[in-house]
Parts: sequence; structure tokens; C-alpha cells
Amino acid sequence: MRNKLLLTALILVIPFLLTACTLKDLPVVGRFFGGGGGLPGGPVTLNVWGLWENPEVMQELIAKYKETHPNVDIRYDDRSIMKASQYKETLVGRIGQPDVADVFLVHNTWVPELRGSLAPAPSKTVNEAQFVERYYPVAKDSAVFEGNVYALPMYYDGIALVYNKKHFEEEGQLSPPTSWEEFRRLAFNLTKRDEDGNVTRAGAAMGTADNIDFFSDILGTFFAQAGVEVPSGLDSKPARDALAFYVLFSKSDKGWDNSFPEASAAFGQERVSMIFVPSWNLLDILKARPDLQIGVAPIPQATLDSPVSWASFWMYAVPAASPNKEAAWEFINFLAQEESQSALFNAAVRYRTYGAPFSLVSLKDQVSAGPYGTYLKPILETATYAKSTPFASRAGNDIYVNALKEAVNSVLTSTEDIKIASEAALKVAKSKIVSPK
Repeated sequence: MRNKLLLTALILVIPFLLTACTLKDLPVVGRFFGGGGGLPGGPVTLNVWGLWENPEVMQELIAKYKETHPNVDIRYDDRSIMKASQYKETLVGRIGQPDVADVFLVHNTWVPELRGSLAPAPSKTVNEAQFVERYYPVAKDSAVFEGNVYALPMYYDGIALVYNKKHFEEEGQLSPPTSWEEFRRLAFNLTKRDEDGNVTRAGAAMGTADNIDFFSDILGTFFAQAGVEVPSGLDSKPARDALAFYVLFSKSDKGWDNSFPEASAAFGQERVSMIFVPSWNLLDILKARPDLQIGVAPIPQATLDSPVSWASFWMYAVPAASPNKEAAWEFINFLAQEESQSALFNAAVRYRTYGAPFSLVSLKDQVSAGPYGTYLKPILETATYAKSTPFASRAGNDIYVNALKEAVNSVLTSTEDIKIASEAALKVAKSKIVSPK
């Protein structure tokens, strides 16, 4: 009897050894040796953590997925009530625990530091070559390491120049500025003052940190256009010059200061002519002021022959601790398909002016040429040369953003030369980022 059992075991195992398979590849048994979680065809429950997307919209996609995957039960947990920093803290604290979600959203700037705790996508689901073909280069920079794909972008976003068309017409300005020097001159000309010299309408919301929600994205763009490595290059001359130029708008030109309300609110009140915001914040402005004549343009450049824009977006990933890694990646890949992204966008339009910009390069022209192109084309058409760093706002990177905010305020209050003050402030900011207490 013992010999028969041994013979049976050998008959089962030898074919796997001859085909270079390991115990991980054996059905059922393989799961106990690190094989992919989630049995094909077997019942699987996926817990998904989402942010900001309407749960009803997500449920439509989940129902579509279940038509071809009836064995998969998906429980969508909308965590939008949490601040990005709280969400990040919760995620980082639980990422190695067995009760963490099987699929969760991570900001693109988190992936490099989290990848040791993430499960890379199986190559049969999505490989590096497919990723590079489908998505913008900044997505690859964020999520592909040593040939492994650690996250897939569910949408794309950055920041764009949003301007008041009426104010432009009053000044005879026929088109938005394309360079920062042109932008500064226009901001100065658009600024209106009373008889005492007080600013009644600002040309641009620039130069401060306390009342510009996306100041760190603007400065992050400045640093990227100057070729500054973050955080290692924050004490460099290009970084110093970038910060000094930003603060000039408030400290020297005196066209914007902390007496104004937050930039988006000031724009809605027509108290400022130009601001920089991501597409999702523009939605709030359109909702509050549907009567406003709004123009949207790409962010200006330091040098027009080597443009650099800004990117900040969220991606779906799978924790290495998940027992359902294979099934989780299959679901993410489904969400990333053209049909799914189009369905998500079209469903979102029922609740707001437009959906999130597509992460797929193949869908760019569909949006740019459509009725939403006025708002989304300026962001998508610059995506091919976008960069991203942890200075992205509303992304849970509080150490970076707060250090930069303190640097801006330090320069504004300093009596030193603006470049000397900027250099000193950035040295302090770098130390707080590199060695946080």
C-alpha cells in the first residue's frame, strides 16, 4: 500500500518537475508554498478601498465585472471621508496585515516607497511592455521597477492655467501666456488697484502658500522645469531661483497676498484673473459659477523647447499580504481597460460636468475632441512630458508640503535678499524632509 501511494505521488509531481514548475504552481497545494491567491473559478471575495468616486458609479462597473466573473464577490469601501494623510497613515500601518484590502488606491508618489509591500502584477495580466504602450511616461516612472508593474493608473491629472476670459478681453489679451516671463507681465497688467494702491483684483494667485491650495504643485512644476531632483537638489541654485521667482509675485510685485481668500474661491468671486488647479478642482469652480467665462490652458514653461508639465494621480495596487493577489490584479486590469474607463467617465458625467481624465493614451483624443475638451485637453496634451514628485498637494505627503510651506513663509517674512532668503529656507526644508522628527 505504501509503495502504491509513493508511485501515485511521483506520477502527480514528475510532470511539474519536467516542465520547470514548482510547488507554487500545484493547484491547492501551491497556495501553501506562496502561489498566487484566489483559485481560478473558486469563490473569491475582494475588498476594495476607493476614494472620491461615486459608489453608485463603481457599483455599475462591479456588476459588469461579475457578469463574466460570477465567482468573485467585490466589496467596495468608499474611504472618501478620510483626509489623504489619514488614509495614507491607515494604509501604511495595515499594509502588511492580513485584513488589509485586496485592492486599494495609492497616490502615484507613494508607489516607490511602498513597492516592497506590494504584489507586482502577473506578467500574463500586464507586463512592462504593455504598460509603456498604454500609459504616459510619468506613470511608468511612478510604478514600474526592475521590469515589474506595481500599480495601474485609474485616471490622469495635473494642473492647468485657469483664467477669466472677460478680464483677458478687457486687457486686449487674445491668448493665454506660454512662458513664465510672459505670465508675470500679464499678471502685473491684470492687477487692479484703488487710489491708495491697494489691490482690488489680483492678476494671478501666486507667491504665497497659506491661501493657495495648490502652491506646492506650482512650485513642484518650477522645480521639475529647472531639473531639480527632489529632495536631494532642494539646496541647489536652480531650486533657490525657482522659489525666489515664485515669491516675487507677492513680495516684489505685490499683486497677491494673504489677505485674499483661497485662490479658487477668489477666482469664483472674480477677485483674481489667473489660477492653477487640477481638473477635479475646476469642477467645483464650474459648479459654483456656471455663468463665468472660463478659459483653460497648459501650464507655462521655463523654456519652450524642452517643456515639462506636472502630474498627480491615483493608482490601484495590490498588497503582498493579500490572499487573493491574482484575482485582485484581474479586477484591476478590468478597470483599466478602455471600455471600463469610458463607462466610468460616462457614468460620472451624470453627476458632474465631466469625469476624471483618462489614464490611457489611446483615449486622449476622444476627450480632447469631445464636449469636455475645453477643460481636459490642456492637461492631457501635456501629459507626455509630465513629471511628478511628493510635492503633489492633497496626496498625503504632509512632510514635503508643510516643509515647502514653511520655506515660502520664511522668505516672505525675511528681510534678507530674496535669493539669500530662498537658499536658506530651502536648506531648512530639505533637512526637515530628509530627517523628519
